[in-house]
Amino acid sequence: MMDEERDTSGRSGTGGAGGGGGGVSPSPPRPQPPSERTAPPPPVAPAPRPPRPPQPPPAVVPPPVAPRPGAPAPPGVAPNPDAPAPPGVAPRPDAPPANPPGEAVPPPASPPRPHAPAAPGVVPSDRVTARPPEPAAARPATPAPTGPRPLARPRPGGPTTGLTPGTKTWGWPEALLGVVVGFGPQILLYVAALYGGAAEAETTMEEVTLFSALVVIVSTVVLYGWQTLAAWLFSLRISRQGLAGWGFTRPSTAFFWTIPVALVASYAISAVHGALVDPPPQDIVEQFPRTIEGGALFVVVAVVLAPLFEEVFFRGFVYKGLRNSWGWWPAALGSAAVFGAAHLQLTVFVPIFALGVALAWVYERTGSLWTSIAMHAIFNGMAVLVWALGVA
Repeated sequence: MMDEERDTSGRSGTGGAGGGGGGVSPSPPRPQPPSERTAPPPPVAPAPRPPRPPQPPPAVVPPPVAPRPGAPAPPGVAPNPDAPAPPGVAPRPDAPPANPPGEAVPPPASPPRPHAPAAPGVVPSDRVTARPPEPAAARPATPAPTGPRPLARPRPGGPTTGLTPGTKTWGWPEALLGVVVGFGPQILLYVAALYGGAAEAETTMEEVTLFSALVVIVSTVVLYGWQTLAAWLFSLRISRQGLAGWGFTRPSTAFFWTIPVALVASYAISAVHGALVDPPPQDIVEQFPRTIEGGALFVVVAVVLAPLFEEVFFRGFVYKGLRNSWGWWPAALGSAAVFGAAHLQLTVFVPIFALGVALAWVYERTGSLWTSIAMHAIFNGMAVLVWALGVA
């Protein structure tokens, strides 16, 4: 008891002295030595974040596939009792029949085939119904052509003989230019001789020699060559065709009857004209001596050179150019007029004009220049024969 009271009084006295406050001043705080000072706590690093576990990829669900008829069902899938049994496997006894008796079996439905949209104006391939092939026995057999090739009828505006469809051809302007260029030198020489007085001199049979006949042949060949060159410049060079462009093709079977008909008509007109006018013989007849050699040279000029080169120029070039522009009749009359005027002898213009029309007709009818060449050679050959018989 005494100890407790002593402790109590001691605590109270200390408290009272402190509580009075006036007699005892508080002592200042004693500074702490540096060793006793409290250091600041070191910085704390944040705890590392645990790595995120990898996420599994999303599961890909395959599209449902219809089971193939007769294929075994996959694991975990109940078999379809209505599916037919595969080949060689007996159906289950408890499976119902696929189709009732007496009912038609429907065809298996095929799934629609996806297709891209078709281009404008194009029918999709799945909508086109294939045409069944025609049996070979039902096709009519094309008979093989026999005999000579028939003449193709010319289309309006130009003949088709020797030309392929769509080929550029020549017309009347090119034909006119070819005539001017081809006969220009001959016309100039004729005019010069006419004004020089040489045309008034009469040639007698005694003055004609074999040498003069050879000179006539050489000059004739040069003239024909120049005319053929002019024809080529204004025809085949433009159309880029071979000699078939002029008509050097195989003639039709009309070759055998057109020539006699045309010759009879030409001789008839010549006979009527000779009876009415009685023209003098052509100038070329007097250019050859009446000898065997002279007659042979006359045959070369009249039966070989003249039919070949004149038909090339007047029928193969002039007539065909006019035919391409004007048609058959105007071309025949126009080329015949040029043919008659080219002989530079007005007294024989009518029979030569008629001969030119007949030559154009046989060329048009047979489609070959060989027909007109043959007829021209026969006509001149008869004239040479008459000339030879007149000597006797």
